[in-house]
Amino acid sequence: MIRDQFLKTIQKFRMIEKGETVLIAVSGGADSVALLHLLAELRKPWKLHLTILHVNHKLRGKESDQDEAFVRKLARRFKIPIFVFKVEVRNKAKKEKSSLEEAAREVRYQFFEQMAETKKANKIALAHNQDDQAETVLMRIITGTGLQGLQAIRPKRKLNRTFLIRPLIEIARGDIRKFVKANQICFREDRSNRSLQFLRNRIRLKLIPLIERSFNPQVKKALARLPHLLDVDLSFLEETSAVFYRRLANREQADEVLFPRKSFLQLKPSIQYRLVNRAMRELSGAELDFNHWNLFLELLTTKDKFSLQLPKELFISLSREAVRIYQKRKISRASFSYEFSVGDSVYIPEINSTIVCESLNKRVRVIRKTNKNFDIFDGDTLSFPLTVRNRKPGDRLQPLGQKTSVKLKGFLINRHIPIEERDRLPIVVSDGQVAWVGGVGMGEAFKVSANTKRFVRISLLPGS
Repeated sequence: MIRDQFLKTIQKFRMIEKGETVLIAVSGGADSVALLHLLAELRKPWKLHLTILHVNHKLRGKESDQDEAFVRKLARRFKIPIFVFKVEVRNKAKKEKSSLEEAAREVRYQFFEQMAETKKANKIALAHNQDDQAETVLMRIITGTGLQGLQAIRPKRKLNRTFLIRPLIEIARGDIRKFVKANQICFREDRSNRSLQFLRNRIRLKLIPLIERSFNPQVKKALARLPHLLDVDLSFLEETSAVFYRRLANREQADEVLFPRKSFLQLKPSIQYRLVNRAMRELSGAELDFNHWNLFLELLTTKDKFSLQLPKELFISLSREAVRIYQKRKISRASFSYEFSVGDSVYIPEINSTIVCESLNKRVRVIRKTNKNFDIFDGDTLSFPLTVRNRKPGDRLQPLGQKTSVKLKGFLINRHIPIEERDRLPIVVSDGQVAWVGGVGMGEAFKVSANTKRFVRISLLPGS
């Protein structure tokens, strides 16, 4: 029966194709040894190229070394190549201030990924079973998660250029034990699996038996079904959000992602969440947690402008134009200064933008505009050549419509310009006086009036 279910799972999730190279993660426990035996049976009929991977975490002294020796013996018996990675996980966890489980998982997957690249392997087979799935679902419910977290252990998951596959994911742990016993298959027992130090073990040894006795004898099957039930709906949401991401996401700067405000606000929260989460992943590999998402939604419905810090030194802000997810830039005082006149187009490499200055041939009717990337000036008030530079201490500006000048720093604060953006703003100066803060606003002394005869447009364009 276990062989039939093993094959059904492989075929249902298209885990393995004939002739592929498959790496098998073998710890020496019952599950991984059973997986090795089952894949070894497929080796000839499916023309598979198998390799064993083993990680010695050095957590149990001699027992860890004995596990390694046992797996090496299995490799010799099956005449399958083996690669072993030895690492002091306890030292790594202490150094990185992480749990033993997190540190061990990280080194395993780094090793698996490295070997997949070296061996040009298509698949990496792991021995997670139905009970592991149920325990993971329950653990994530207890610790808190969203729908994606409830997908728990995916039967097949992309890992860079290869796939992680779990052919035993639909088979109960008890059935695996019956299989190894019936076939007189030896395996190693890991004493740490009985330790109540770890949350997963407490769920396996204490909580699930209690639920089975008092609430539902089939709770493990019920929990293990949940990821499969969610998979179809979540796949639809992911595909839909991917379409919107391609359509709306702007990645002109390497350290930020912009979404047009109006389009973003028209989307359902489930799509908004996935757009933000995908942007965070692309920028720094971060994930959007519930607390930050909840606070973001609250601000989104109560504030016209805001900035919120996210995990891994990311920020998300709302302006009149966009929702912006960005990495906080190191504030740079690298100065720039360029001269230009009418008819010039000057590229500013320090901010990857271009200033364009042009004379307009006919009188302009000044109207209220929303595009802040250009302004129209009374040409007779400008002293050419103009200078475009970044801000300097002591800069002042008389904002449009105001009778007195203010410190440029205060003006930018009032306009909610993030501190890391202020030194990147192009300041257009005419005869020592600030005429325009590129993309933000112009000076009162340079505005178009009824007496204007010469109209000059200055624009700020992205790129060169």
